[in-house]
Amino acid sequence: MAQQIGRMRVVCPDFERISWHKDVVRWEGDLQPTDASARYRIAIEYRLRRRPAVTVLRPDLTRHENGSAIPHRFPDGTLCLYLTNSGEWHPLMYIAEAIIPWTAHWLYHYELWHATGEWMGGGVHPAVKKAQTR
Repeated sequence: MAQQIGRMRVVCPDFERISWHKDVVRWEGDLQPTDASARYRIAIEYRLRRRPAVTVLRPDLTRHENGSAIPHRFPDGTLCLYLTNSGEWHPLMYIAEAIIPWTAHWLYHYELWHATGEWMGGGVHPAVKKAQTR
């Protein structure tokens, strides 16, 4: 955990460590995917041997004007940045060098999705199971 904290301090000094207790650390910082983009306040919570959980604190993420739900988010609202259990992320990687750039990339595609109505960031869209009726 100390390595993650140290690397974040060096690579992303604008992300301040908010808390660190045992095996959980939380950072907050601002990301702006492009010069024309909004600035987003991001929280990252990392628990050892778990996926880093990334939340956009502000501005609020919104549905598309056509009513479509925001793609590539988990049910708790955290961002889906990579395919879980695919090996794209593993705990030996630095959050500052993988999760932060992936978050900026996600935000860029979120803005494009709002402009076009199409998610162009790739990824897998799992099928939603329909409730069985009896």
